[in-house]
Amino acid sequence: MKTNIRWTTSIVALLLVVAIAFLLAACGGDDGAASEIPTEDSADTSVDGDDHEADGHATDVDDHDAAIGHDADADDHDADTDEEEFAYLEAAPKDVLYLVEMTNFAFTPEVLEVGVGEVLEIAIQNVEAVLHDFTIDVIDADVHISYLGGTGQHAHAEPERDADVHFALTEPGSGVVHIKVHEPGEYVIYCSVPGHREAGMEGTLIVR
Repeated sequence: MKTNIRWTTSIVALLLVVAIAFLLAACGGDDGAASEIPTEDSADTSVDGDDHEADGHATDVDDHDAAIGHDADADDHDADTDEEEFAYLEAAPKDVLYLVEMTNFAFTPEVLEVGVGEVLEIAIQNVEAVLHDFTIDVIDADVHISYLGGTGQHAHAEPERDADVHFALTEPGSGVVHIKVHEPGEYVIYCSVPGHREAGMEGTLIVR
C-alpha cells in the first residue's frame, strides 16, 4: 500500500514538472511575440523620418520665401530704376526756378507757373518745427526729389500717400523738387498733413 502511494506521488510530481515546463515554454512564446513590438529605437527611427519630411517641408517654405524676397528685390530695383531715370533733371538746364517756403499754414508763393516740357526747379524749405509736405496727387511729369536737410519722414498715422509728387519734411530743412510736366493744366499743390489743407495750406501749379 505504501509503495502505491509513493508511486502515485512520483507521478503527480512528474506531471507538475511537465505542467510547469509547458507554462514556461508558453511564457517564452509570449516573450517572442512581445519582441515584435516596436522598440524605442524603432520609434526614434520613425520620428527621425518624420523630422526628415518636416525638414523637407521647411526647405520648400524657405525656397518660397526666397522667391518672395527675390520679387521684393525686383520691386526695389524698379523703384531705383525710376529714380535713376529722372535723375537727369538735376543736371538739365533749368527753365524756371522757385523758392517755396512752407509755413503754418501756407505755401509762399502759392502760385507757380511753367511751360509744358520745361524743367521746373522748386527749392522747398520748411521754416517751422512742424511736419509739412508738398503734394500733387496726379500729374503727368518726370519728377526727381533731393533732400538737403531735415528727416523727410512722415510722422502722422496716415498711410503713405500714392501721389505723383510727395515731398515731406518733419523739421526745419530743405530740399529740391525737379519737375518736367508733359500735359498743360492747373494742378493743386497741398499739404497732406491732417488739418493743414483745411487751414489754407494749398497752392496751384499752372502749366501753360
